[in-house]
Amino acid sequence: MEWLEDDRESISNNEPAQQQDVWHVLIVDDDKDVHASTKLIMSGFEFENKMVKFHCAYSGEQARVILEQGQQFSLILLDVVMESDSAGLELAKFIRKQMNNSYSRIILRTGQPGIAPEQSVIRDYDIDGYKAKTELRRSDLETTFFTSLRAYRDICLLQQHRKVLKQVIATITNVCEFSNLRIFAEAVLEQLKLVLNITNTKMYIDVEDSFGISKMDSHLKMFSGKASQVEVITRSNAEELNFKYKALFSKALTIKESFKEDNYYVYYHKSDNEHNTVFAFSASEEIDFQGIEMIDLYLKNVMLSYENLLLNNSLKEAQEMSISLMGGAMESRSKETGEHVIRVGLYAKTLAELSGQSKVFSETIRLAAQLHDVGKVGVPDSVLNKPGKLTAEEWQTMQQHAEKGWEILSGNHNSTFQMAANLARDHHERWDGTGYPNAKAGSDISIEGRITALADVFDALCSKRCYKPAWTVEDAKQEIINCRGTYFDPELVTVFEQHFDKFRWILEAHPDR
Repeated sequence: MEWLEDDRESISNNEPAQQQDVWHVLIVDDDKDVHASTKLIMSGFEFENKMVKFHCAYSGEQARVILEQGQQFSLILLDVVMESDSAGLELAKFIRKQMNNSYSRIILRTGQPGIAPEQSVIRDYDIDGYKAKTELRRSDLETTFFTSLRAYRDICLLQQHRKVLKQVIATITNVCEFSNLRIFAEAVLEQLKLVLNITNTKMYIDVEDSFGISKMDSHLKMFSGKASQVEVITRSNAEELNFKYKALFSKALTIKESFKEDNYYVYYHKSDNEHNTVFAFSASEEIDFQGIEMIDLYLKNVMLSYENLLLNNSLKEAQEMSISLMGGAMESRSKETGEHVIRVGLYAKTLAELSGQSKVFSETIRLAAQLHDVGKVGVPDSVLNKPGKLTAEEWQTMQQHAEKGWEILSGNHNSTFQMAANLARDHHERWDGTGYPNAKAGSDISIEGRITALADVFDALCSKRCYKPAWTVEDAKQEIINCRGTYFDPELVTVFEQHFDKFRWILEAHPDR
């Protein structure tokens, strides 16, 4: 079953023979009489209403040349002894191993069976049959042709189904990257056309007309489309749906199953939350049973994946809201507005993106950085909001908020909270090793800690605090530059300096209330 597991492409053209007008059969034999008698005996033979077309090679070397031209052969009748005693076996090995052709059925024919024992040949060379040349009666050859061509047909069908399933999986992945309904619907239609066409490559099926209605996320959503151009319909213009659409919707929601009617196929889906989705379309050509099976498989998995996407988005929104509220609550204790943590998160994300961090890392630090001071929950208000200079004892108490933040957040296995724990602990460390709580230096400080340190200090300098007035933006920028290599990672300071307008824009777009 190597052909089902091996994903490599053959050197030859692997187009299934059932998609051609004839079955291509290659005769490889150094005896011209064998060619002539085989073609004469099998003249007029048909399998599944298709004739056989014979191709001839008179040596193993000539057969290699023919095979490498790209024609896919359904059946190869192969002599064992030609220009050498092992020429046929070497060709069989070439076909299977070097050309990676596991589709063509190979029948060995020999007039000297003692040279190549049947059992070892079939076992070692992936041969489908071993026949003596004396078996040239029509009944013998017909049996060989029927069984070989049927096996080839089945292998190609299974391979085609495998490709379809792989494509369906790939299209589902592509479609479910979109959370916007219009883009999502357009992607579904585009990929649906691909699914339809790979189930029947004899014709090009186009999706001419489509419409859908869904309540998967508790909000009624409708769309209508021609080709792949989709228009989202709201409740206010729902009357624009024509009578045919409404009738098909009503029928699907009543019988609660998919169906065909006229030239429309209507797909019905009910989610675990008891929400209904109806997707319908008309195609430019009749869709066969196999096509409908693929459509059902595709749309079912699209709907399930999209439900998971909506759920994931909902969880992300809830997490983001919780983090913002937690970060804002800490700032409110400091008599600040909560916009500080929003800005620090945005600065951190921008620094991460510009310094080459991944998209996932950059988005995660946007949230995680908002919790950088969560450890201040353990700092008394008398210290936290003291307008004057802190005593040595008070300063020691204030410094404990970094470790406290780590303790609060580190027990959570969520990636955002794990990052938040790291940066809560490290955002007061300094590049030169003079920071707290652990006097880390250089790259020993987590990258999220280094990024948040710069973001936090820049915003703190630009903001009014109980113990100081706000600095000008230019003065704050210069202070960051002056601390390159002492307080801050030099590379991050360079990024900050080169793209300073982005940080200024964040500051101005999110002013304190």
